[in-house]
Amino acid sequence: MAALKELFKGAAKSKSNVDEYVDLDLSDYEEVIENEPAEMYIRIAELNNLNELPDLKKEVYDGNMLLVDISLLKRDKFNLDRAIKELKQVVEDVHGDIAGVGEEQVIVAPMGVRIDRSKIFGGK
Repeated sequence: MAALKELFKGAAKSKSNVDEYVDLDLSDYEEVIENEPAEMYIRIAELNNLNELPDLKKEVYDGNMLLVDISLLKRDKFNLDRAIKELKQVVEDVHGDIAGVGEEQVIVAPMGVRIDRSKIFGGK
């Protein structure tokens, strides 16, 4: 019985230490410096239809990287294939790179950026 009390006594200490942690508001660390331009931006986009492709292609031609959500376009295989083909053509034009991230996202990178397709962690 004494051993059980000793065991739970340690657990009680751990619980009180947990109460000392404070939730962080990450917005405090997301400082935006608007007056300092960047050479490249990472833009987040949703590709819902082919009408949005010219804007996405312009971003890559301007030297920006895109993380594109293609989940809504996946319902239409023909348009999805056409959109990916056009994005691949842009990548060839600018000597960039393109890769899928999971089943619903694509990274489109401009010149000078290569996408490493190996995982840093999560098994070998």
